[in-house]
Amino acid sequence: MNLINRYVTEVGKRLPLLKGREDIEKELRSTLEDMLEDRAQKAGRPADEALEIELLKEYGAPQTVAATYNPQPYLIGPRLFPFFLMVLKIVIPIVVTVLLVLAGIRAATETPFMGADFVNIVGAGLGEAFSAAIAAFGNIALVFAILERVLPDEQIDDLKMEEDWNPASLAAEPDPDSVKRGELIAEIVFTFVGLAILNLYPNILGMGFFMEDEWIFIPMFSAAFFAFIPWINATFLAEILLDIYLLRSALWTPLTRVAKIIIEAAGIALAVIILRTPNIIGFTGKSFANSSISADAAQTLTTVFTIMFPVILIIVIIVQGIEIAKAVYRLFKAKYQTR
Repeated sequence: MNLINRYVTEVGKRLPLLKGREDIEKELRSTLEDMLEDRAQKAGRPADEALEIELLKEYGAPQTVAATYNPQPYLIGPRLFPFFLMVLKIVIPIVVTVLLVLAGIRAATETPFMGADFVNIVGAGLGEAFSAAIAAFGNIALVFAILERVLPDEQIDDLKMEEDWNPASLAAEPDPDSVKRGELIAEIVFTFVGLAILNLYPNILGMGFFMEDEWIFIPMFSAAFFAFIPWINATFLAEILLDIYLLRSALWTPLTRVAKIIIEAAGIALAVIILRTPNIIGFTGKSFANSSISADAAQTLTTVFTIMFPVILIIVIIVQGIEIAKAVYRLFKAKYQTR
């Protein structure tokens, strides 16, 4: 039985499962021992090493046997892969387009449409777009790889595409407490990408140009904004954790609605504080003083971003306020119906 024990150990080393490994090893050992005993009885001889070798050779290599116990032999399974592709087709073109537009603005405002500076700016813009596309792909793949492993099989099965759609489902009244998984997945992906940009790729948020063969970068936001990054991270992470929990549970509960209200209220409070903080925008006339951008163009850029950022924050506050109102309405409606 010594070879069987070693064989089971080798299989166990190759099992990707964190839970149930001991049960699989125990079941496999019992199966092999029973098969060896049965083979020895049929051969009319004691179970020796030669019989063990014969049995294990027929049973298969340890890595082959371990693969049969692996329910997730891929990074992103076929059931989530269509949604993975759909999100990629949405996110990556947006990221690349935004960066290429910014590169075009830099090239148009900082240099004539010719010369080494123009080529350098265009080349740097293409490089940033390519790097951002790779980073977005990696972040999205990471999110879906996590979802592949944290979502129960029955929840992933509910995300099947059109071939499993039944027209009779239109007759059923939708459950007001059921979650919209597509929206949750999209929210997780975009929130995760936002976290990655703020923490890993802040160089995307700004303008760069060559000045006497030296690359100069002017951040879009000042140090006052980046002081809020820990609080933004905490809010985003809380949102992601809540969304993952909702994907697993598939239903809203009073507790999750309260959590949603708290997270959205924290987001509104943070947005209001940032809105009221002076000198958030890093683009100023002084920051462009040593650049090739003219004073008028620098003033225009500064004015545009100074106006745009508060408008974006106000839109965020309105959207989060709507989410709070919906959560409060559903919470009190559910409480009223249970009486």
